[in-house]
Amino acid sequence: MLSTLVWTLTVLCSFCLADRDVGHRHMFPLSPVIERGSTLQIFCGLGKKISPYKNASHIIWTLDGNGIAKENYIIVNDSVSGVVIHNFTYGEAHVKCYVDFPVERQLLDLTDVKSGFPPQRPENISCINYEGKNITCSWTLERDTYIETDYTIIGKIGPADKKAFLSHTWRSKNGLRSQNFQTEIFYPAFCIQLKLENPLGKAESQCVPQKSAEILKLEPTPVKVETVPGMKRMLRVSWERNMKTSRCRIRYRNMKQNDSKEAYSFQEISSQNYSDLTNLQGFTKYAVAIQCILEGSRFWSEWSAEQTGTTEEEAPSKEVDLWRVLEECQSTGSRFVHLFWKQHKENESLGIMKGYRIKCFTQSNHSLAYAKNTTDKSVTIQLRGQAYVVSVIAHNAAGDSPEACLRIPSCAEQSKDHRRIVMLNASALNEHMIVEWKTSDSNIQSYVVEWYDESEMNAYERSWQYVRNTTKWTFEKEDFKPYRCYNISVYPVYKDAIKAPSSIRTYFKQGHSTLVRSHSDRYPALHGPSYGPVAEVENIDKNEATIKWKEIEKAKANGDIINYTIFYRAEDWKELGKTVNASLLQYRLKSLQANVKYTAHVMASTIAGGTNGSAVTFSTSRLSLLEIVLTNVFAGFFILCILAFVLLWALKRHMLKRIFCPKIPHPKLPEIAQDNLEKPLKEPQSEENTVIPEVISVLKLDDNDECQLLKLEDCLGQTKVNTEDTVGQHEASDSGEHGAIRLLLQTVPSQGQHFRSQLLLAPVIQRMPLQKSEESLSEDYQNSNCNDEEKENQTNTEEKIEFNPYLKNSVPTREFLECENLSVSKQKERKKETVPPPACVSSGNGQQYVELDAVVLTEH
Repeated sequence: MLSTLVWTLTVLCSFCLADRDVGHRHMFPLSPVIERGSTLQIFCGLGKKISPYKNASHIIWTLDGNGIAKENYIIVNDSVSGVVIHNFTYGEAHVKCYVDFPVERQLLDLTDVKSGFPPQRPENISCINYEGKNITCSWTLERDTYIETDYTIIGKIGPADKKAFLSHTWRSKNGLRSQNFQTEIFYPAFCIQLKLENPLGKAESQCVPQKSAEILKLEPTPVKVETVPGMKRMLRVSWERNMKTSRCRIRYRNMKQNDSKEAYSFQEISSQNYSDLTNLQGFTKYAVAIQCILEGSRFWSEWSAEQTGTTEEEAPSKEVDLWRVLEECQSTGSRFVHLFWKQHKENESLGIMKGYRIKCFTQSNHSLAYAKNTTDKSVTIQLRGQAYVVSVIAHNAAGDSPEACLRIPSCAEQSKDHRRIVMLNASALNEHMIVEWKTSDSNIQSYVVEWYDESEMNAYERSWQYVRNTTKWTFEKEDFKPYRCYNISVYPVYKDAIKAPSSIRTYFKQGHSTLVRSHSDRYPALHGPSYGPVAEVENIDKNEATIKWKEIEKAKANGDIINYTIFYRAEDWKELGKTVNASLLQYRLKSLQANVKYTAHVMASTIAGGTNGSAVTFSTSRLSLLEIVLTNVFAGFFILCILAFVLLWALKRHMLKRIFCPKIPHPKLPEIAQDNLEKPLKEPQSEENTVIPEVISVLKLDDNDECQLLKLEDCLGQTKVNTEDTVGQHEASDSGEHGAIRLLLQTVPSQGQHFRSQLLLAPVIQRMPLQKSEESLSEDYQNSNCNDEEKENQTNTEEKIEFNPYLKNSVPTREFLECENLSVSKQKERKKETVPPPACVSSGNGQQYVELDAVVLTEH
């Protein structure tokens, strides 16, 4: 409290002295350094130029750009304002003071404030003298100062000696724990003292005694590694050092091993500057380093840079590991045999293999069938169907390996062989592949376990392992890749003969790994196949459709497919799913809605999860296949019926007419003899604008019949009949016949009543259209021998002229009779007249008809 008061009075005095200034603003203290966690007090004055206009209450304070609360302000006088900040923990901060003006505030002054701790007394001071050239001293501190501090090392002969032979000073903001400096010390014993000083305080250590021999440390010693000719599995290590005053130790390791403390071996040397490393592995590379220490010193030198050396080569001590893959025997009696071999781990360390010698002998007479030298580790040979013995010898610069032999069974023996492995299981557990099996023959004690990746391009690439005296084998995870499908086979070996195997497919790990990020860390997540099945739709029906998909490649399945799930949904409907066995590659969807669009996809699942395939879209039909077939059958049957009826009508229309429309005789008009109906006429000469038909049917009547027909026309017509026919003149036949009379009748409606039937008066007449005329055909009905002719107002048609026997409602045709006495030339000019109605007779139902007597045809 007293120190704070004194410091405040000092500030006030300084401002009183500052009033003598010409009015410059001022902040006090400038760049203060305080202890971290203490109270900061700082003041700012307006100066004489500003004080007449403003006072201390207009001063504003900021800390690192942020305003300080006004309750922390203190007013010293009218021109001086201060600020107080308790528990100041900033390492370094900027403090500014402003004066408040209407437009903007004006900066008066600024300063930097730093906080830290006063230095503490160093402890555990020790020094190392690197062969008398430089010294490195180290110490410990309870805490750092966090502000710039001066460090000074002082060397004296004794603690009481005031004269120092060594003084080295440096400044550091960080809390240093060691320092290296160059100097030479010629005293066998001395002491080292360390002093620290900063704006907050001072500290110094005691003068710690040091002995030059104990703190002397040697520099790393270079080393050389070499082989000794004729000495196997040995390396010689040498260096240049006076071993009378020092001792060394050697560190070496096999380069095939990792760089860890467990991999190193040590050997200590005290009397000579070389050493032989024995009991090493043949043809193996080693790394060697050395470190030394002077007698009486407490510090070993640093390890020298590692130097490498390789032991001499040796001949392979073991035969190669030989295996074979047999293809099926061909019909020609030959087959292909794939041979593989690998080195034992012991052989790999004995030297560089220069090559391999392969020989193949027949088992029956031991004749050489195949021989080859190669540097590869596999070969394919073609052999006949008999049994063979194959041998492989590896060689390097030091010699040959023992011979490895393998028997190849004959085709007959291979086909008759039976399996002796009755049970085989494989499973992945704790990063290992475990294979177990049982055999039916207890005498079998040796087996060969073979495996290969089914996704490999080379179908005959194999890995194998010989197993003895066990039916359970555990493979290391390095032999298998995760998410791959492997085929594992176990071959029993019985009396040096390899028998038929048993095989199984399995995955080392199922599902593919995906890195998933969580809030705190990332972890791998397992999923199903790499991609989903590709689906397609077939046989789409009204309520059914078939979904087909392709099997996923084994390399991309990442596990055994346990099932497939078919998901399908209609637009705006809930999605449905069907799960089927993994052996199925298609499924028939049923109970679908007709004429609806569906979307479907297939998901393949393993024990690790499932993966969806691409979606496919299809629409069901409006009609089912059965409905379409029945519709087509009925439509075809209907068309066939129409065609049959048309064909039958064309061929048998006369007979059909007689069946469905039989002739009913008129009650008073007898039938006309058919032999008198049609008379061929001689073809006359054609006049201008007149066409004469080739055949004209002539109806011959007597005088009484003519009158009856005329009366019939008058009775039915009761209207004016306009006739536009032109009558042509025809010559008589060879018998001297006159022109024929053609009777044409036209249907004429009479007061809404029609005749329902007609009287057949003449057969079918084939004729050409005649020229139309507007002259009247009925010129003179007074003459009873006149015949009127009617011409139809239609062209290019054929008619059937008939009379219904009853003549109830209508007469569709009319025939005009030509008078025998009237010449053709006089009938060219005809006048239109009204025919007087003949007498009509009423029928029983109120309809009128004309009674006709029998018509008699006579020849003229």
